Amino acid sequence: MNIITLHGKVVKDAESILVNNEGIETPLVVFSFVDNGTPYQKNKDPMFIEVHFMKEAAMHIFKYLKKGKEVIVLGCLRMKSYTTKEGEPRQKYYISADSITFTGTSSR
Repeated sequence: MNIITLHGKVVKDAESILVNNEGIETPLVVFSFVDNGTPYQKNKDPMFIEVHFMKEAAMHIFKYLKKGKEVIVLGCLRMKSYTTKEGEPRQKYYISADSITFTGTSSR
């Protein structure tokens, strides 16, 4: 199982989308956040990663995911393959989140 836990700050306010999956509309919340790694890492380049919450969790947390909010996200790392308009194959990695913890700090 590929469980991942990341700690970082929300980069932009969350977006709420209704996804039509097998005839059922499911709420999806998408947001990106930046993880700067741990203090002892050699590579200090920030990592921007998209996070997806679905169903009931999405409805409840959407209004709290604002830019600058510090969060800890637990979930599974997923990959989606797609083709661009130009016909080039691409891959996108994101976290399918199981839980989120708000640490109480904000840069706003």
